[in-house]
Amino acid sequence: MTKDAYYFPHFSNARIDRKLRRVRKDLGIEGYGIYFMLLEVLREQKEFNYPLLDIDLLAEEFSTSEAKVAAVIGNYDLFREDGLGNFYS
Repeated sequence: MTKDAYYFPHFSNARIDRKLRRVRKDLGIEGYGIYFMLLEVLREQKEFNYPLLDIDLLAEEFSTSEAKVAAVIGNYDLFREDGLGNFYS
């Protein structure tokens, strides 16, 4: 772990949240992993948001498809768009 790493907590029962259960139903455990990796990426950003145009880069980093990343961002009411082309949690 690098010195620049930040700790952030999450609920121990996140897996039973209705939205995340829907993600798991549709995308399996991979979707759940994508969700938490997206949270980690957002935490690393200065403004805690990320450009939607660059989700292809996230898909490559996560070793998954752009369609799956886009689905987790846009289909489950887990993230918001800021009207400037970015998403945030």
